[in-house]
Amino acid sequence: MAVAVPAGALRAHSAAGFNQWVGWATVAALPVAAIATALLVWDKVSTSAPASGAGIAETEDELAVVVLAQAAETRARLIGTDEAGDQAANLRFVREPGRFREVGGVGEGDLETILAYYQSLSPGRLVILGDPGVGKTVLALELLIRLLEHRQQDKDAPVPILISAAAYDSRQGWVQWLPRHLALRYTISIPVAAALIRDGRILPVIDGLDEMDHAGRPKRAQALVRELNTWIRGRERASVVVTCRRTSYRDLDREVDRATHIEMIPLTGDQATAYLRDQFLNQDEERRWEPVLAALDTHPRALLARQLATPWRLTLALAAFRESGDPAVLLPSASSLDGAAADQYAAQTDSLLLCSYVPAAVNLHGSGRRYTPQQVQHWLGALADGLAWQARHNLSPTDIRLDQWWRPAGQWPTRLAHIALAGVPALAWFIAGAVTGDTADTLVAALLLFVAAFAGLARPPRRLRFRAIATRRSLLRLAACLTPGLAITIWFVHADSGVPGASALISGSVFLVPGLAAGLAMGVGASSPQAVGPRDVIRADGRYGFFYGLVFSLLVGITAWPVYALSDYYGPAGSEPSMMNVIVSTLESDPVGLLGHCVAVGLSVGLAVGLGRGAGVWIRYHIIVMIIAIRRRGPLRFGAFLDWAHQARLLRVSGVSYQFRHQQLQDLLTANQLQQPVQTTPKQPSMGTVLHHARPLSLPG
Repeated sequence: MAVAVPAGALRAHSAAGFNQWVGWATVAALPVAAIATALLVWDKVSTSAPASGAGIAETEDELAVVVLAQAAETRARLIGTDEAGDQAANLRFVREPGRFREVGGVGEGDLETILAYYQSLSPGRLVILGDPGVGKTVLALELLIRLLEHRQQDKDAPVPILISAAAYDSRQGWVQWLPRHLALRYTISIPVAAALIRDGRILPVIDGLDEMDHAGRPKRAQALVRELNTWIRGRERASVVVTCRRTSYRDLDREVDRATHIEMIPLTGDQATAYLRDQFLNQDEERRWEPVLAALDTHPRALLARQLATPWRLTLALAAFRESGDPAVLLPSASSLDGAAADQYAAQTDSLLLCSYVPAAVNLHGSGRRYTPQQVQHWLGALADGLAWQARHNLSPTDIRLDQWWRPAGQWPTRLAHIALAGVPALAWFIAGAVTGDTADTLVAALLLFVAAFAGLARPPRRLRFRAIATRRSLLRLAACLTPGLAITIWFVHADSGVPGASALISGSVFLVPGLAAGLAMGVGASSPQAVGPRDVIRADGRYGFFYGLVFSLLVGITAWPVYALSDYYGPAGSEPSMMNVIVSTLESDPVGLLGHCVAVGLSVGLAVGLGRGAGVWIRYHIIVMIIAIRRRGPLRFGAFLDWAHQARLLRVSGVSYQFRHQQLQDLLTANQLQQPVQTTPKQPSMGTVLHHARPLSLPG
């Protein structure tokens, strides 16, 4: 309007015409002023009225219930191998002395006393260090679960939430990123999440600081530690728990300020034996393990005990020999008790267990699926390669996010395929224009092609949230989308173009309706999917895209009705019949043509915007599934395979991302060391025999 009204006034050829435009400017200013006043009042009311304390407290309690259920399931998957016992080994830890600005804590503790240990810290800042597989995540989960159980009696305690460090976007500050991350994972509003964090109602349990970067280049990890320290200094009593590999933490230029650092202690032979006995499913399995159990009991600190001193290695060993095979192949020979032979035994054991893990998981969880160990191994290797690509491009090296996987799977093929798919309606109209010679069809095709070009731009996943249409932000978007169309409509009505007023009004509405559709579609979309799992992100975006396209189809189709009816009428100004009479007359004379035109235009525009922008994330996900299947880098039912891999304990779920069960498994797959599956049968040569002959372990395939 700011452009159309002055331009029309300047083009007026008389004082009467100029005064008419001035009058229209006054009339147009009335709704603008009304909208501005309403938005101002809404802004004052929404910003001055604090969030309901009862509502925030209720959200906090619901959040605690959800987090506890998720943490219990995650812990069961970490410490079990196939629906076995849910009792973890009693992990022990010691406090690292001599650090700057310690905040308390006794010299040692274990899994059973972790809650009391943490509650003795003031403030509650704890850094859990240790070697790979020693149980850092298990200890953090145990602390989180016990804190939540304690909170059931003490509502003043904050809600601990497990956060994957690899998910952190180092381009944002911690204070800005954390509320959005919580809103994404737990479907709470960003203002409520920000209020909970501000009031100290959230305790971040940050897992896997070492998984943020390549070894020796802790750029993202250092950025996160700096952000945490800034956040801590701004909030004196702020609490945080961090887990990290010991060597990776020492590579950082800064440590978490005023935090107690503890280091995990490897399991003893007695503890390993107790854990194994708790995990056995039947007497036959226990019988096959008796030689190993006897060796652990007899020599609780010998070579075998040191090799099975972490929960991760015990999990690998249980999985490798769960259904069949002789665990006695793990026993070292007499010649491998010390020196280079001992180091070789450790490397051979790790290789044996890791290489056996994928085939064993397929055998244990293959019911109902036709996946072979070779297929699973190859597809997991492709996932590991994709994570390596993300790491090289400063993205998360551990998080497999379905809404972002099109980047490592093939950026440009995905973009081009997306544009081509969104351009199918334009191609149909180009063909129709070439056949009929109608210029209008060609113009429609050009417009649809312009819309399809936007499919090349990436956008975050969205979800439907109809209540969002009444928010200040949505109303501002709607006003911004309507303003250009309103200005052009006024221009058509009052410009001296010789077009009858009724036809001009309808023609101007062509520019108003897309703005209305875009404003409504964007107004009901939230920037974070309502996700309870990784695949829900894609489903939510697909539903939003369907609604997005449907709104455009209906509004554009309805608008095409009178436009089509008036398109052939250009009588002298002031002599045209009633708009309704023209529409009714056209409907009576050519109802099929009118209805077909409206449906064709509406569907074409709806498909173009729905495929190009509305369901962009949903479309790209299915495009990369096809690309992955064609390249034999994954199955056609990619999401179902990832869910199966999660059930088979090969992957784990962290919020809206999949991750490998353990970093060692991901590293092995990335290095292409898994060439053939290992058959853990009684015919397999014993570890002692292999080491005695000092040859590399030959993994039979």
